[in-house]
Amino acid sequence: MINTIDLIDDQKMQVTWDLNRRCNYDCSYCPSHRHDNWSPFPDLDVLKKTASFVLDYCNTLVSYKKSNNKDHQRLSISFTGGEPTMNPHFLEFAHFIGEEKKKFIGNYAGIALTTNGQYSTIMAKNIVNNFDFATISYHAEALPKQKKKVLENIKFMHSYGFDLKVNVMFHASYWDECIEVCLYLDDLEIDYHPRLIGEQEVNASVAHKYTQEQLTWIKQFWDKKNNKLNERYNIKNSKVSAKKKFARQVGRPCCGGRSLCVTNDDGTEEKATFIGPDTKFRDWYCSINWFFLHIDTQTETIWHHQTCKARFDGTRGPIGKIDDTDKILNELKENLENKTMPIMVCPLEPGQHCGCGLCTPKSKDLFKFKKVLSNHIEDMSIFNM
Repeated sequence: MINTIDLIDDQKMQVTWDLNRRCNYDCSYCPSHRHDNWSPFPDLDVLKKTASFVLDYCNTLVSYKKSNNKDHQRLSISFTGGEPTMNPHFLEFAHFIGEEKKKFIGNYAGIALTTNGQYSTIMAKNIVNNFDFATISYHAEALPKQKKKVLENIKFMHSYGFDLKVNVMFHASYWDECIEVCLYLDDLEIDYHPRLIGEQEVNASVAHKYTQEQLTWIKQFWDKKNNKLNERYNIKNSKVSAKKKFARQVGRPCCGGRSLCVTNDDGTEEKATFIGPDTKFRDWYCSINWFFLHIDTQTETIWHHQTCKARFDGTRGPIGKIDDTDKILNELKENLENKTMPIMVCPLEPGQHCGCGLCTPKSKDLFKFKKVLSNHIEDMSIFNM
């Protein structure tokens, strides 16, 4: 049993920003609250005002964190959606925030994009010129001409030396096609992650059921990744019980491919990028607020994290509205200056699994949590504990 998770590398703060709800896809496994084809686009001035808050908020937190010599980029702002490239202000706003990020500590901030990759070649070139990184999701449910364009854009952007990763959404009904896409990406030497659909859910409409062979293929892929991280290069003889059909019962990778150090109850440690299937962290001490911030432009809300939705009072929900940015920022600065910074305790329901955010340092033991947190925070006296 796992009792502690710590980050080895890529310790930057990650801002996920839902720029708009609209999307040019309608994937069956994407919930309705994440995409539509009718929501209005946000006002450019509101986006700019929110960007100023984001940079000030993150600047404040990062100034208390230890720098990572391996990764000088200490902040990444990643635009998501919907499909963010549909926003008519997309490129103008990307250029604006690219200039604003120069005010961040040591200019160590990057701009990233999470996209379905279904756009024109002109847009692809603009992304190469204005962004530092992109995660492109390959969705097998799309039309053949759409999927062809996505693969063309991936190859085109990669040819410029642009840093990107592909999440291949392994649709149970398009399994062979997804494997072919992985082989294509292997040939191009492009980083990719095979992702099962519905990792956070079991028996929900968004959770696919997989065969034993399919789950074993995924398990072996991530075993190989973990083994390489531990300098063991052979795939383990992984098997998945025939009764275990859902993605969640296999486990999940860190969304960003971050390397983790996992401590077990028997005191052993191992390196991993994939954790599972035991990812239930209710009542664990967690540092999610030190590594993530989420902006939802559509609802004009601000969250510590978009999926766990944790708050310091043990409830789940936003930490405020975009109109409340001055109040949110002042409370943060007062807690840090007065050494009354709260510690987050996971508020997920019993039996509920951790999704994105699994990678943040956490422990079910307060003493061990303080120890791993001290690897990332300069002055532990700022905490009210």
